[in-house]
Amino acid sequence: MKNNIVVVFSSHCSEKFNNDFIVHIGATIGVQHKVVCYPNFNQFSLSQVYNQAIQEHTEKDCIFVMCHNDIWFKTSKWGKLLLSKFNNTNYDIIGVAGSTYLPESGRWWEDNKKMLGIVEHTNGLTQWVSQYSPEIYGVKDVVLIDGLFMSFNPDTIIHKFDESYKGFHLYDLSFCIPNYFDGCNIGVTTSIRILHESIGETDQEWELNRQQFVKQWEDELPITYIK
Repeated sequence: MKNNIVVVFSSHCSEKFNNDFIVHIGATIGVQHKVVCYPNFNQFSLSQVYNQAIQEHTEKDCIFVMCHNDIWFKTSKWGKLLLSKFNNTNYDIIGVAGSTYLPESGRWWEDNKKMLGIVEHTNGLTQWVSQYSPEIYGVKDVVLIDGLFMSFNPDTIIHKFDESYKGFHLYDLSFCIPNYFDGCNIGVTTSIRILHESIGETDQEWELNRQQFVKQWEDELPITYIK
């Protein structure tokens, strides 16, 4: 029975910003927890940070949440909801956005009819809701989840994060896909609502990592969820 959550984030922001984010998590999570901030000024990839956190901070009966530091939780006591989903289902990895399909391009949002989840976004001026699917009562199966919020059971995942992916992109796909192929159950919930202070733009680093991923998995792509 899982009874606590370890929240991990990488940050290049000020100590005050990091502390404010830690306070926000504490005010909204609603369960026993620990928050770990890794100051990171491009010295480490997210894969390296997350693997280090798994090695250093795995607690007894814990669930990990790896998240961006530019999100705000809009659901009160979201940690209770999350623990309940792990304790009452057979999911190993749960996110708030994902897809049942990954095309040959590696751009998982290409077919929005296969996407699941609801995430709010803001660019600092306006705010909108990206509703990729209707509300999900429980958890629904996907082949991958988005990296803004990744929760998992450290006792049942088969693969950790792939440190061959440098920087801050494709760590989510390169974590989910090998776990999916080796039998881990991956799902999306809409019970936890998040405001993301980002519009999700790609850059050159993302493109290079995408090319690496497509080359690595070319024999398996496209990938479609099969029950």
